[in-house]
Amino acid sequence: MCGIAGIIRWAGEAPARLEIERMTEAIKHRGPDGEGFMLRAPVAFGHRRLAIIDPAGGHQPMSSADESLWIIYNGELYNFRELKRELEALGHSFLTRSDTEVVLHAYDEWGPRCVERFRGMFAFGLADFRQRRLLLARDHFGIKPLYYRLGENYLAFASELPALRQVEDAPPTGSLQAVDLFLRFQYIPTPHTIYQEIFKLPPASYMIVGFDGQREEAVRYWDIEFKQEDGLSDSEWERRAEEVIHESVNAHLVSDVPFGVFLSGGIDSSLVAAHMSSILEQPVQGFSIGFKEKDYSELAFAEEAARRCGVELHTEVVEDNALSILPDLVAHYGEPFGDSSAIPTWYVSRLARSFVPMVLSGDGGDEGFGGYSSYDYWMQTAPFLNARRVMRDAPRDGFYLLRQALRKYLVNRTNNELAHWQNSILYVSEGGRRALWRSEYRDVVNEGCAVFEEADKRARFWDRLSYAQYMDFQTYLPCDILTKVDVASMYHGLEVRTPLIDLRVVELAARLPLNQRMRRNGSKTNVRKYLLKKVTGKTFPPEFIHRKKQGFAIPRNLWFLPGQQGRRFLEEVLLDSGSPLNQCFNPQEVRAQVLAHGAEHDNSDTLWLLLVLGIWLEQNPQVSFD
Repeated sequence: MCGIAGIIRWAGEAPARLEIERMTEAIKHRGPDGEGFMLRAPVAFGHRRLAIIDPAGGHQPMSSADESLWIIYNGELYNFRELKRELEALGHSFLTRSDTEVVLHAYDEWGPRCVERFRGMFAFGLADFRQRRLLLARDHFGIKPLYYRLGENYLAFASELPALRQVEDAPPTGSLQAVDLFLRFQYIPTPHTIYQEIFKLPPASYMIVGFDGQREEAVRYWDIEFKQEDGLSDSEWERRAEEVIHESVNAHLVSDVPFGVFLSGGIDSSLVAAHMSSILEQPVQGFSIGFKEKDYSELAFAEEAARRCGVELHTEVVEDNALSILPDLVAHYGEPFGDSSAIPTWYVSRLARSFVPMVLSGDGGDEGFGGYSSYDYWMQTAPFLNARRVMRDAPRDGFYLLRQALRKYLVNRTNNELAHWQNSILYVSEGGRRALWRSEYRDVVNEGCAVFEEADKRARFWDRLSYAQYMDFQTYLPCDILTKVDVASMYHGLEVRTPLIDLRVVELAARLPLNQRMRRNGSKTNVRKYLLKKVTGKTFPPEFIHRKKQGFAIPRNLWFLPGQQGRRFLEEVLLDSGSPLNQCFNPQEVRAQVLAHGAEHDNSDTLWLLLVLGIWLEQNPQVSFD
């Protein structure tokens, strides 16, 4: 796992060494084990290394034997050994045991579409001096980040936004649309960033840029296809799921360094820990964070999971003084990022890094197997679900005409509506945002978001749950969950691997019948993530499996109450008369939002987003929003 930075300049201007050195220095925390550079007009590469596989031989930038191909690579390929054998059979010779060299030879053999053969997490830049082009690529799910900046005569790219602020050019311009998207979703969706000139390469995509500056649109090389496979019994689905998850965990353990597991005490991380323990001979090192506010802490469940799996658990309790790291964390994300669970993720990453350089996590189980409570709401508000229920319950002899009418309704109408979906996941409503924005900027509230619109076109005729899962795979998972984990963990030079976000696991999950993802129980409530709970239930008791889902949220509603330390911090940032928030927002409305939060009214979602945005604006006074 590493940090990468690069720049290509055309029109006769070569990149300067100082420029690429500054870009690489900005991401040095991602790779404490070494650095490397390549300057060969019109390209410059910089690399920071966290050595996980072949520590002695995987130095970067890496070149082909004739130095016509150069690569900087961030990630891990879990099938690199199989690909290496295939490439050797085709006549390729290898000098190292690293997966980076496999990527280089795969491109040499198959060109840009080599990424279709990869199984893993990755982002890389590859300079091809034969065909005079630069290839940028990102993994299937967006586990590893890749940002790029477009200038008049250059394209720069990096693992993190702050590196692109080091390019020799004027400061990039802020985007008001991105600010409004941040208030809607608590993150800025792909391909947008807070800057008009900087973009995120979408997951499962690659882009080619010629050395002459000609740039092709990003090519999507893979997508999820939710298509239910019928005819299998519950026991057969359990067997398949257990096998594919076990194989994925085993594949994700390929490493030349010690490793552990994030063990939150939830279903997904407990399942990963159980499989790790069954594979490994030595006890697994586990890491968990809790809160003194018991309603928000799952430490007791993490401890129970550790006991059952034989995990050596290391824990830490986070209190409200944890907010002191927020300014530093905001700076590392490089743009406003509002998922407050970034704070406990930062602490658990720090804890883990004091023992191991790599861990596995349980991220992705909810998106793949249908685990979010928001899916309950989405299913329950679907007209076709209510219609199906009436059809099921109506007597055949008494309601024939009704049944026929409802069947026609189901066949000819779709009930997946983008506006409905977006309204169900908003953090600040349209009306709330209109009240916040100064009058001259309120038109931004009406602007759409391309990634949601494109996902809706793809999935609108699918079943209700598949639609919700697909939307999360295209937006929430890469832009929130995976971004949160990548930045918070790489801050400490810790690699996090996600065996439930794996091609084979996700492809199995996408074939599940609806009743394997969500099932009604005797009390007429939905059992979410049904199949995954059945598999996990082989190791853990029912009261562990079927408890209320907690997530990884901080108790910000309590920390923001009057008299608390968090409230004082909040007021210092938001109520200062010189706050940069006042440039875009109505200060009276911001004050009203602060004063509205109390024991009887929870306004913490809006307040948290305003706090993060206010800190970011204070840190970046040179950024203008034209």
